[in-house]
Amino acid sequence: MLIKLIRRSIEKVVGKGVKFMVEHPANMDWGDYSTNAGIVTKQKDKVLTALKAEKSLKNIASEISLAGAGFINISIRKDFLINQVNQLLKGDWEKPLKGKKIMVEFAHPNTHKEMHIGHMRTLIVGEALSRIFEANGAKVFRANYQGDIGPHVAKSIWGTQKLLRRRKLSWEEAEKLSLAEKAHLLGEGYVLGNRDYNQNKAEIDALNNQIYQHQPEIEAVYQRTRGWSLEYYDQFYQRFGTKFDRLFFESEVAEKGKEIVLKNIGRVFARSRGAVVFKGEKYGLHTRVFITKDGNPTYEAKDIGLGPLQFQVFNFDRCIHVVANEQAGYFQVVIKALELLDKKFIGREHHLPMGMVNLIGKKISSRTGEIIKVDSLLAEVKVKLEQLCQDEAVLEQAAIGAVKYSILKTNCKQDVVFEVNKSVSLEGNSGPYLQYSFARCRSVLAKAAEQGAARVGGTYREEDELLRLLARFGEAVNQAAEELAPDAAAKYLYDLAQKFNVFYNQRRIAGNRFRLWLTQATAEILGQGLSLLGISAPEKM
Repeated sequence: MLIKLIRRSIEKVVGKGVKFMVEHPANMDWGDYSTNAGIVTKQKDKVLTALKAEKSLKNIASEISLAGAGFINISIRKDFLINQVNQLLKGDWEKPLKGKKIMVEFAHPNTHKEMHIGHMRTLIVGEALSRIFEANGAKVFRANYQGDIGPHVAKSIWGTQKLLRRRKLSWEEAEKLSLAEKAHLLGEGYVLGNRDYNQNKAEIDALNNQIYQHQPEIEAVYQRTRGWSLEYYDQFYQRFGTKFDRLFFESEVAEKGKEIVLKNIGRVFARSRGAVVFKGEKYGLHTRVFITKDGNPTYEAKDIGLGPLQFQVFNFDRCIHVVANEQAGYFQVVIKALELLDKKFIGREHHLPMGMVNLIGKKISSRTGEIIKVDSLLAEVKVKLEQLCQDEAVLEQAAIGAVKYSILKTNCKQDVVFEVNKSVSLEGNSGPYLQYSFARCRSVLAKAAEQGAARVGGTYREEDELLRLLARFGEAVNQAAEELAPDAAAKYLYDLAQKFNVFYNQRRIAGNRFRLWLTQATAEILGQGLSLLGISAPEKM
């Protein structure tokens, strides 16, 4: 990898103890790489002279020069860049996570509710991260932890029973509804149960206890409705190209979590007003309840049962929980409690806080029923793409690509502002724009009579800049993994598509072996990059 070679060369000159940066200049006219090593050592001329003489760097650099306040710019020889691109096309880039085992826990839709776009974001980001980690050499385990027991389930079942009585329907008749209709029925039930909870608290709480205790009078209804939700969610997982290695459920870890908490009262947990709590203040955190006065485990206690089970199933080096940023305080407490219970969890558990998804003029709340359903959003996007995609399979790929890319181009920690029209634009930073650029490459190659091998021959600016950007693909893959940032890969792909389209519009490609090779390389790297984001690359659009 070029950047690694350059860093080693600079270290030989300034010494390993010196902290310096190596980055790409904002303007390609300044070179391929830039370092502040001369500034931090306050010996810019000496460092420049030494770098020009450094053997490894001398072999790959076409120019090394001083600029501005002392930055040293490095330009790489074209033949070396071509060799670098050929290596990348074979998947030969740095694999810093080789040998590491990473569990990515994402999606997390609670049963007995409909899937909304907040769940969709964690589903999209979690799958992209999983693929990016794999591209960096890691063995990845895709996990999904779902709330299938607790107050929300009791509220949903209570409300659904009320709705069925009002509509004079039996459970058997409800079973004949479509999967989407059954999911919507449970969502309506949850909204009703949540709205009427204060007036019916004793009844709904009693139902919650019955579900926890698996009492026969409610168990059949619970299992039936739970099955509806899981089947409904599975459709979305397939549609978004995700297959989980294991589904974990609150119902399977609740009792174990409660047992662990009770066994560690006095050591990690404490009794407080009839409940069991974790006093986080001594660690700069806050106090949270782990077992209620009624004796039921809270979400926190269930996570205490989940951690050991996940490690037993897949003894990970790192477990990344892709969950909304509003849960940051929650995870700080739970992770600290896990680390105090068992030292093996120290440094292994990580919460990746996700920003919200906002649609212009709309808000989301499953409690009140104001949600943007995933299937509704996809249908709306499809309508916008119908003129671009005549084939139904390609239309589906473009719609999924539009939604995924709109999510992934934004840093995970920031809120996404989703605009349907922008998500499908062929003139802007969108998934369909990248897919169309890939299809354009394929079209050019299909029409070309001669493709041939690469040779040094780029003399035009558009060729030169495209080549130089192609050579950076491996760095973008590494950066996305290191920073837990699929947006780094998305940005690279958008820049690459822009460079290619400028090249396409300015230069005749057919009949020129070097330009055909650039087009082939662009197609392959765009295809690989889109796959890392979980986005399909249609051959034609």
